[in-house]
Amino acid sequence: MTHRAGLSLEGSPQGEPVPGFSGWLKRHRVELFLGLLVLVIVGPVVQKDAAQQASRYALTAAVVEEHTFVLDDYVQVLGVDRAFYEGHTYSDKAPGQPLLAVPFYALYRWVGGEQGTMLRVEGNLGLWWLTFWFAALPAAGLAVLMYRAALRVAPDGALPAALGMALTTMLLPFSTLLFGHVLAAFLGFWAFLLVSKDPSSRRVLLAGGLMGLAVTVEYTMAILALVLGVYLLWKARAETGWYILGGAPFLLALAAYNWAVFGNPIVLSYQVSAFGGAVEAPRAIESIFSSIHIGHLVEVFLAPRGFLAATPLVVVGLIGVVLMIRRRPLRAEGIVSAATFLGFLMIPLMWGNPWGGDSPGPRYMLAALPFLAAPLALAWRRIPLVSILACVLGAVTMGLATLTDPLIRRQIVYPLATWLSLAWHGDWVTTLFTMWLGAWGWGIHLFELLLVAIGLRFVWRSDRRPLETP
Repeated sequence: MTHRAGLSLEGSPQGEPVPGFSGWLKRHRVELFLGLLVLVIVGPVVQKDAAQQASRYALTAAVVEEHTFVLDDYVQVLGVDRAFYEGHTYSDKAPGQPLLAVPFYALYRWVGGEQGTMLRVEGNLGLWWLTFWFAALPAAGLAVLMYRAALRVAPDGALPAALGMALTTMLLPFSTLLFGHVLAAFLGFWAFLLVSKDPSSRRVLLAGGLMGLAVTVEYTMAILALVLGVYLLWKARAETGWYILGGAPFLLALAAYNWAVFGNPIVLSYQVSAFGGAVEAPRAIESIFSSIHIGHLVEVFLAPRGFLAATPLVVVGLIGVVLMIRRRPLRAEGIVSAATFLGFLMIPLMWGNPWGGDSPGPRYMLAALPFLAAPLALAWRRIPLVSILACVLGAVTMGLATLTDPLIRRQIVYPLATWLSLAWHGDWVTTLFTMWLGAWGWGIHLFELLLVAIGLRFVWRSDRRPLETP
């Protein structure tokens, strides 16, 4: 039996599906190996602490250790990313991810982990522990979701597209950092897949919940929530109410947090972001953004850390979006991909700098990247050589960024030269293995990677064989 996804079930002599758990494993073995491969690559990485991560980590620690949202006792571990309101210090990040991390941090402390008030820039196992659960693991899940989306469009290009997006774009370095982007992208893309395939009441309700949670993780996910809402009005208008109902509890929880911290349910933490100084009153949302800078559009695509130079697979994915829109059965999903990309593109055009601070690329666009996976699978069939070359270049730039300094200063004009210099001088990132075994730890990391990669290749070829048999 061969089903639409391009996977085969050959568990019985008659070709009938294998029942039970073994059958489930056989049906999903490509997805399992794909997710495991991403997890093996990014999971052991222990990045240095930085301002963005410290702000999130400190909020989680304060809730567990002091049962408060106030970070006055954590000032010594915070960088410039903080909020200052009515004489107290707070995190200036969306609260969703730090609050979700509370039980995981509590477990870390229970087994003897260090307090969050202790400054540890390198080898911070508490930071790694939360990063694993809220960046690395969502990255593995996102790779599986991108693979599933691509299977619907072009089965032969599904695996290369999913691997390419996961490992040769900004998704790779941010899978090793305690930011909210990868988690929010995972939740948002999952919501899209739910409503795009079968918009039943139950699925739409779940999609609304996922989108509501995503907004509490990254405020900018409101862009995707709006795009999916419009898509639902077109595809299944009668179910739109379930979408709103699913998201409402999370938005109410966000409003309650804002009220408790800033005295107003509609004041967001960015509006009182201090960047090291006091804030007299919450800023208006529109004042956070500057006017549109057309020059930023050129930088986003053509600068040395822009899409074309650093992660050209994104450009190949955009070519695939055009191909999808030109095909009537795929047009609606292609338009959603285009609208999502354009919606998130507005952020770097209006932000003070297009990269969102120190970043290997325009990080606020990361949530749009999974929507290019299915278009990329389509483009892979049309321009395979270009796609492969784009993957190779992206693997070099993002691989070096991940393994040396992913949060490279935005003032550096040629980041690749800096990454190469760091690598040449042996300034590599720490991993769980190198913390305990020194340089020999890289051998274990590489061995695990090769083992899982070989397994993925085997199951992928095995599951494709029935499709290629006359």
